[in-house]
Amino acid sequence: MSFCDQSVFVYGTLKPGGHYWNQFCEGKVSVALPARISGQLYDLQVGYPGVFLRGEGWVQGYVLSFSNSVDFEQLDVLEGFVQGRPIEQNEYLRVRLDCFSTESDERLGEVWAYEMTESTFRRYKAMRIEDGNWPVS
Repeated sequence: MSFCDQSVFVYGTLKPGGHYWNQFCEGKVSVALPARISGQLYDLQVGYPGVFLRGEGWVQGYVLSFSNSVDFEQLDVLEGFVQGRPIEQNEYLRVRLDCFSTESDERLGEVWAYEMTESTFRRYKAMRIEDGNWPVS
């Protein structure tokens, strides 16, 4: 499968039904496909999670493909990411990675995802979510 350059893996408040879905995604995405990535998911104890793209485990979420680049770029604002800014000043970094089917290890394609920075991790009392799934509330 091939995703557009405006496709992103989301694992927390941007998932369908999540806290920020209506504001940032509703009516703005052309695809919302269940998927997973390799990594570790953490509850930051502040109402949203963070992920490290390392270690053992799977993180469950969705690939969202945005029709409009302006809508896609608004995610950088939400995630506290500014291209070219020193890493420690960003809350998250936007990186490219492979995503996989939720049913198998089949590679679906490469998408963007937001990985928390080490400085973000140290600021909060992060607790690992072992099953890799942030509940939608």
